[in-house]
Amino acid sequence: MNNFQKRAYIFIFFSTIVRLILASLLELGNDEVYYWLYAKYPAVSHFDHPPMVGFFIQLFTCNLYFDSAFFIRLAAIIPSSLSMVVIFLIGKEIYDSKIGFISVLLYNLSIYGFIISGTFILPDSPMVLFWLLSVLFFLKSLIYNPTNQNKKYLLVAFLFCSLAIYSKYQAIYLVLGVILYVIFYNRTWLRSIYLYISFLFPCIAIGLIFYWNYQNDFISFSFHNKRVSLFSFTFNKDSFFREVLGQIIYNNPYVFGVIALAVISFFKKKFVFNRRIVWFFLLFSAPLLITTIYLSVSRNTLPHWSGISYLTLIPIASVYVFQKKKIIKKLYRGFIFLVVLFILVSCSINYGFLMPKPNTSDSVNNLGRKDVTMDMYGWMQAADSLHKIILEKNLGNYQIVSDNWYPASHIDYYIASPLKMNVYVLGDISKKHKYHWINQKNKLLKNKVLYVTDSRNYKDPILFKKEYPVSKLLNIIKIKRNNVPVKNVFLYLLEKRI
Repeated sequence: MNNFQKRAYIFIFFSTIVRLILASLLELGNDEVYYWLYAKYPAVSHFDHPPMVGFFIQLFTCNLYFDSAFFIRLAAIIPSSLSMVVIFLIGKEIYDSKIGFISVLLYNLSIYGFIISGTFILPDSPMVLFWLLSVLFFLKSLIYNPTNQNKKYLLVAFLFCSLAIYSKYQAIYLVLGVILYVIFYNRTWLRSIYLYISFLFPCIAIGLIFYWNYQNDFISFSFHNKRVSLFSFTFNKDSFFREVLGQIIYNNPYVFGVIALAVISFFKKKFVFNRRIVWFFLLFSAPLLITTIYLSVSRNTLPHWSGISYLTLIPIASVYVFQKKKIIKKLYRGFIFLVVLFILVSCSINYGFLMPKPNTSDSVNNLGRKDVTMDMYGWMQAADSLHKIILEKNLGNYQIVSDNWYPASHIDYYIASPLKMNVYVLGDISKKHKYHWINQKNKLLKNKVLYVTDSRNYKDPILFKKEYPVSKLLNIIKIKRNNVPVKNVFLYLLEKRI
C-alpha cells in the first residue's frame, strides 16, 4: 500500500466519523422518514422509486430492530464510504494513486456526495455505490478489446448496473453509456456474446419494476411521466434557473468549476489526456446532465437528480488539477471549512443561534410555516408530549389520519410507530404515495380517529368533513427551540355522525 492509498483510506475513515456525528445531530427529514416506510413495508417496488433504499435500511437497522435516525442513516454513511473507496480505485485505474486520492478529496467537497447521498438516507445512497462500482468495472472492460478477464469484468459491471437501476431509475443511463461508448469507441465488443448476455442483468431489474407496475396499473410510470415529460414545450424560467443554480450549489461551486474547466479545456485541446478515457466518462455522465437541464426548461426538477453525473466526472477533474501547486492542501482546507459549516448549520437548527427570530405576528396555525428547518426539528419534542397525552387519555387504540405523505411519514415514525398506532392518509394517490398500499394493509378506519397536524403544514380538520364531520381540538403542543416557540402541533379528535 503506497502513501497516497494510505492517506485516502485514512481520510475516508475520518470522513465517516464526521458523517456519523452529523447523522446523530439532526432528526430525520421528510424524505428520510418516507423511505423508512420502504423498510417497514418492503415490496418488489414502490410508488416513487425502486426498493433498494428500503433493503439497505433493513440491513443496517437489522430489519428496524435498531430503529433510530443514527442507524437508519448508517444505510447512507457506510455505502458512501465504500463509494469513496471505489472512486479512489477509479482514479488509480485511469492514472495512479495520487489521482485516486484527489478524487476522494473532491468527492468529499461535493455536498451531494458528502451530505445528500452520503449522510441523509435517500435512494441515491445505494444508487451511487452501485453506479460507481459499475463504472469501475466498465472502465476495466469496455475501453479494451474483449479478453477472458474483460468479459468477466463486463458481467460484474452489468450486475452492479442492475442493482443501481433497482435503486433509482436514473441508473438506466448507465446502459445508455455502454451503448454509446461501444458504438463510437469500441465496436469490437459488438462481436462478443458476453455483451448481449450481460444485458440480461439490467433487464431483470427493469422486469421486477415492470412486474410491480403491471400489478398496480403502471402507477409509477404515470406518476413520473407527469413530473418528467419529455415533450412539453413551455418555458419555465424559474425551474430552469433553479436547476442550474442548484446543480452548482449541490455539487459545490468549486467542484462544479473544476469539472467544467476540465471538460472545456479538453474540448479546446488545452487539457491533454487519453481521449478514449475522457470520452468514456463523458458518455456515462453527460446524457443524464443534458436530460435534467432539458426537463427543467418546462418542468420542476430537483438538482440532485444529476448529482451522480458530477461524481462520475470527478476522476477526470482530478487529473486536470493534480499538477496545481499545493492542490491537496487547498482541498484539505475546503473540506475542513465544509465540516465546520455543516456542524454549525446542524447546531443552528437544534439550538436556534444564527437563525432569524420567529415572526411573532404569525398566527397559531402558521408559526414556522416558512422555516424549512422545522422539517428536521421538533418531532421528538412533539412525540414526547403527544405520547403522554395519548396514554393519559387512553387514546392508544385510535388511528391517526393525515392528508399527505408528509407530514404523515414524520407522524408515523416519531408518534404513531412507538405506540404501535396506524397512520392513514386520505385523499388522492398523488397525496398518499406509499400510504395507498399501507392503508390496505391496516384495518378499516373507525368511527373515531385522531388527527395530528402542525403549523408548518397546517390543514384545518374541515378537510375531512366528508368522512369525519365532527372535530374537537384536544391539545396544542408548543415546540420550542432555545426556549422560544417555533412551531405548534395540534391534536384533534375526529368523529363520524352516528
